[in-house]
Amino acid sequence: MQMTVELGTRSYPIILENGSAKSLPAELKKTFPKARFALVTNTTIAGLYKDLIADWKMQLDCIVHELPDGEEFKTIATWSGILDALLEAKYERSSIVIALGGGVVGDVAGFAAASFLRGVGCVQVPTTLLAMVDSSVGGKTAVDHPLGKNLIGAFHQPKMVCVDPSFLGTLNERDFLSGYAELFKNAFIGGREMFEFVRKNHEAMIKKDSELLPEGIRRSILVKAKVVAEDEKETSGVRALLNFGHTFAHALERYFDFKEVFHGEAVWWGMHCAIECSKRAGLLGCEAGDEYASIRALIPKPQLPEKPEIERLYEMMFTDKKVVGGRLRLVLPTIPGVSVVRSDILPGIVKSVMVSVFN
Repeated sequence: MQMTVELGTRSYPIILENGSAKSLPAELKKTFPKARFALVTNTTIAGLYKDLIADWKMQLDCIVHELPDGEEFKTIATWSGILDALLEAKYERSSIVIALGGGVVGDVAGFAAASFLRGVGCVQVPTTLLAMVDSSVGGKTAVDHPLGKNLIGAFHQPKMVCVDPSFLGTLNERDFLSGYAELFKNAFIGGREMFEFVRKNHEAMIKKDSELLPEGIRRSILVKAKVVAEDEKETSGVRALLNFGHTFAHALERYFDFKEVFHGEAVWWGMHCAIECSKRAGLLGCEAGDEYASIRALIPKPQLPEKPEIERLYEMMFTDKKVVGGRLRLVLPTIPGVSVVRSDILPGIVKSVMVSVFN
């Protein structure tokens, strides 16, 4: 199955197929016959898929650069290490960086591709559910900074995305549910049909149904591809809808030093806060609010290491890149499947919501 992110001359295919990773080298050599390839992955993936990586290395004659595994390593130092490896191996402007891994690998390797020799090609091969439905598509690349998440980066669209659901077989339950939160998020922004699909098929997808989970991935990719095609660099406000729950979530990740709370877990808490904000701001009627509460409750509540200090967490929200003119931009639900971007929600409402949600 193939989809396309429509961006004119920079359009690119997304291949969604079980087993597609095995045939990827042949596809890459056919599509980019003059390119030299470099593979970036992390230590966990390198251990789990050493035979696949060895096969790719042989077929593509590429270097393999391993990153440490974890959001805490999504840093300038890690990004710089990739650039060092490319420079030492004398890669040129026709080169293509292959990112094999989850969101951290994809973001850091993509940013390295955007920066190396002022930009070389990148191919995203996501291995986690979160990366498959979100970070591998759309061209956002970045590293974190102690003051906030994804604050240093660039828009750099991939040349191709290869989504092979068979990678999900090695995910532990916590990683899977973290990624599922991003798929789940699309129920709130992808229209009524997506809302109903998630509600109807939630149990099957949680159990990794061989037909319905890939269909959920496909639908999520289409939601994101449509938004990216309309607003590639988040200039019109349309793309901001993808940040449903994320203004709260990014602050929560930073609060716990990008170590103890996974991104998808933070998004779950952020979605909870967004729903409550919408209720208190009068944007969500009782009936719709009940529907949202019922669908949100389908995902098990992730545990936090401790209750966050609300004032400190609130202040951290203002170093997020979604702040405009000193005001928080929040994505808030209105009716099932539809959300809006608002920057006029009073601080008192936001803080009171966080008090009720986190206490």
